[in-house]
Order: sequence, then C-alpha cells, then structure tokens
Amino acid sequence: LIKVGQSVAALDFLYDALTSKRLTNANAASTEPVILKFVELTIEQRRGKQLKEGLTQYRNIVQHKNPESMGTVIAAMLERITKHVTEAQQSAERATIGLIDDLEETESPEDMILSSVSGEQTQDRTDRALVTPWLKFLWEAYRNLLDLLRNNVRFEGLYQKVSNQAIDFCKTYERKTEFRRLCELLRNHLQAIGKYSHQQTSINLSNADTMQLFLDTHFHQLDTATEMELWQESYRSIEDIHHLIQQSKRPVKPQAMANYFEKLTRIMYVAKNPLFLAAAWHRYYNFIFRQTKV
Repeated sequence: LIKVGQSVAALDFLYDALTSKRLTNANAASTEPVILKFVELTIEQRRGKQLKEGLTQYRNIVQHKNPESMGTVIAAMLERITKHVTEAQQSAERATIGLIDDLEETESPEDMILSSVSGEQTQDRTDRALVTPWLKFLWEAYRNLLDLLRNNVRFEGLYQKVSNQAIDFCKTYERKTEFRRLCELLRNHLQAIGKYSHQQTSINLSNADTMQLFLDTHFHQLDTATEMELWQESYRSIEDIHHLIQQSKRPVKPQAMANYFEKLTRIMYVAKNPLFLAAAWHRYYNFIFRQTKV
C-alpha cells in the first residue's frame, strides 16, 4: 500500500491490526516492527490521536513481559518528530532568505504595513506556517506519553526520562506557556500516586530509588524554571521538592541541597523578601561550608 502511494490506507490497516484483540497476548518481537511502522506513518500524517491509541495498545501488550520495548519505540518516535521540527526550522530559514530579492534593498512598504498591522515579521509568519505545526505535534506527543506512562512501576524510569526530555524541549524552544502546563501536569501525576496506591502496578514512593528518580526530575525542573526566569514555577518547584524530601527515607545529597537553597535565594531576591532571603543564604552557606570541609 505504501509503495503505491496509499499511506493513509496503510495506516488504517495497521491501526486495525494493533487494536485487534488477537494481539493482546502477542510478544514484543513480532509486534515491535508493526508499531514502529505505525508510529512512522502517524507522524508523517500528523495523526496524534491515532498515535496515542496505538501506543496505549502496545503498552498493554508489552508492560508485563517486555517493557523495555516501549522505550525503544518511544525513543524512535521522539527522534523522528524532533527531526521534522529541525527540518521545518531549516525550511523556514531558507524560505525567509528566498523572499529577499535584493540584499541591499530595505524592507518593502507592503512588508512594513503588514508588520505594523499584525505585529509579525516575515520570519515570524514563516515560522508559524512551517515550524509551529511540528512543535505543537511534538509537545502533544510529550504530554500524551506522560499520561500513558504515569503511575506504572514498570515504566517509572522511562516516565522520568520522558519528563526530563519534555523539560528540555520547553527550554530549547523557549516555550514558557508549555513549561507551566508541564509543571502542573507533573505535579498532578505526583499527587495522584497516593490515590492509586492500591493498584498492582502503582508507584511506591517508599522505595528509595523511586524517590531519587522523582527528586532528580524535580531538581531539573527547578533549574530550568530559574533559567527561564519563571519565578512562580520556581517557587512551586521548591515546594514540590520540599514535600518529596519530607517523604524521602534516603538523605538528599549535600550538593543537591546546596543547589536547592541557592535557587531559593534567587527566588526570595526577586520576591524582595529580605527575611527569607537571609534565611536561605544562611542555609546555603552551611551546605557549601560542609562540602568545603569534606
């Protein structure tokens, strides 16, 4: 079907095969090539809803016997979408350069009028047409993956990996609105762990390794929030880490705590709260002093 230009029909065929009850007890070795081709076609056609449904079905197939296969599929999926974003950015740059007829000519009257009315430059309009659809598709992919992998002990490492990649996505492309939404999503997932603790595959925060994974991710979230100067999200991240530290049975590394209080000093400085700023500096100094002595 693909060779004769029937990619849409090929995708529908694979979708029906993946959602068939006959694949419920299939092994990863036989289904992984199918899901990889399915992922490729859904990305090419930007059909996010079908992509999520296919991945949900595949998660149910592999989570008990071969959860590592899910990581392979997700890595290939994100790599392919990111490649499309990069290619779209390069196309946008070439398109913008191609619109310039004379390098010595100043901006045309038409462009000046359009810019004053819309507030957008030529580069902005080109990016909106070529880059934004793929950026939106990549963001939706991250969000769907986190919903798909959350609160499942078999995918806890993969969940944290995707969380960190989503944080890096927001930082790389300067997506402040999406970063706020991502922080809220991760916060809701964390709060829901206790609600679903009775389930067989639920996350156990009493496990020291699991707690360390959550702490590492939220420290990365805190670092990114301060770098992007999103101070409200920085403070919320501080609160999230504080709650995790209270539950943790393993002492947090001194370097991490020093980083925690260093970020808190920056937040309190912006908030113009001298009392808490002094307290944060005091705690930060104590952790730095201990590391120096060691």
